[in-house]
Amino acid sequence: MPSTAIAGRGSHLQRSTDGVTYTTIAQVKQFSQTGSKQDYDDITNMDSASSFREYLATLNDSGEMGFDLVFLPGSSIQQQLRTDFNAQTLLYWKVVLSNGTNGVSFQAYVQSPGDLDTKVDKAVTRSGAKLKITGPVTEF
Repeated sequence: MPSTAIAGRGSHLQRSTDGVTYTTIAQVKQFSQTGSKQDYDDITNMDSASSFREYLATLNDSGEMGFDLVFLPGSSIQQQLRTDFNAQTLLYWKVVLSNGTNGVSFQAYVQSPGDLDTKVDKAVTRSGAKLKITGPVTEF
């Protein structure tokens, strides 16, 4: 059976205020979900049957979605990231992969709208933009 993969080029990061109508964030260079984890409480006690610790799963954390953009002066959607950050707005987000069928959806706050990164030999970017995911991530 041949290997299969989905190219990253052509994928989109999108935001929505209502979970129905989405707008693509312009000129995203890369994005990556990181930090998914599950917390545990150590419930080992005097009545534990063995010398091994016992744990109880408590809370899940879906982590963050980090991304970098090519800075686009005058872009209302890039400017909206700063507005969403300042207003602490909970939004709907989704990543649509380049095949147009698969991706993930979630709710998140703009944890950082990104910082301008200017180098003499490179395009100006907004690097380190970050979304703090709240609740589950759903794959589609």
